[in-house]
Amino acid sequence: MGGIRKVLVVDDEADVADLAEMLLSAHGMEAMVAYSAAAALAMLAAHADIDAVVSDVMMPGMNGLELAEQIGARYPKVKIILASGYMAPTMFKDQPLKQLFIAKPYRIDQLLRLLQT
Repeated sequence: MGGIRKVLVVDDEADVADLAEMLLSAHGMEAMVAYSAAAALAMLAAHADIDAVVSDVMMPGMNGLELAEQIGARYPKVKIILASGYMAPTMFKDQPLKQLFIAKPYRIDQLLRLLQT
């Protein structure tokens, strides 16, 4: 999988996060789940071997864009993929998206392809 072995899935919707974890595991990856941005940052601090984070954008508290900024600053080698079925245009603040993006609902083959890039 192009160097990506361990993936952290971040989504406040438990069903979505758990399904992504199951599908990634079925494709030979070690997957973990966090149900909030704060939990994701704690897991990254505790697991230095996380290679990639797949995060929902629209989450309460810290959203996925803010989480991506934190991860980029603290863990620059971690690949970040943002996922969303809807993002408010004001979230971009006239700046292009810096992270990889996948539209929800996504297929596992689409996600695996992004993890390989």
